[in-house]
Amino acid sequence: MRVLVLSDIHANLVALETVLNAAQGKFDAIWCLGDVVGYGPRPNECIEIIRERAALCVMGNHDWAVLDRPGINVDDFNPHARQAVLWTRQALTPENLAYLNQLPDTPIHPEGASNVLVTHASPREPVWEYILTPSIAMENFASFEDPICLVGHTHKPVIFRWSLHARVNAGPDEYRPATVDMLQPQAGASVALAAAPNLRLIINPGSVGQPRDNDARASYAILDLAAMTWRAERIAYPIELTQGQMQEAGLPRRLIDRLSFGW
Repeated sequence: MRVLVLSDIHANLVALETVLNAAQGKFDAIWCLGDVVGYGPRPNECIEIIRERAALCVMGNHDWAVLDRPGINVDDFNPHARQAVLWTRQALTPENLAYLNQLPDTPIHPEGASNVLVTHASPREPVWEYILTPSIAMENFASFEDPICLVGHTHKPVIFRWSLHARVNAGPDEYRPATVDMLQPQAGASVALAAAPNLRLIINPGSVGQPRDNDARASYAILDLAAMTWRAERIAYPIELTQGQMQEAGLPRRLIDRLSFGW
């Protein structure tokens, strides 16, 4: 099975439709890693596409904030993100709010892919923690046992590779050191996902609707579960259309401008 892996759509319908068109015929299922809404101008339309087409979707922190659930205080968001959350609350239909409300807020195993764990932020803190460095990734590898964990939240495509090395210091104090490497996947190149007891991965596909790696193009990935490969992809989309929709909605200027620069 080939899976189109999407994350952090953030109500950017133009970017989402561009990705779906570009990936047409290249996938058998869609997995969404959360934050369908927040920041962007078309929350209902994006939720409806995910409701209709995604085999699974997990809860993101902006999805949670829009629901006004305990555990995330919207006052902790920066002023621009907070304004977008409050606007989204008013914009969403009851049906789409109900869809967000039933999204899982703990890591899940997709049907037919028991070797893959899916969550939004991190396996140890599924809604909020940012995995940005090898040290944070190392701590998270201790929180799950699966060969592969897919995460979003940071808006940056990356692969963290945990490796368990050969024993050293033979004797009563022998141990097996573990290290974590931070790999930057190249768009359009397939990466083999080694299935070995001494290798495990945390993988982030980046953001469809609001990339933050200084590349304004929408980011997504294709996971081939048969070949066990990961193919990172980038696609340009007409950012000015989303920016015009945001301006019409009265969303903050900074959120509008940042789309042009990918940060």
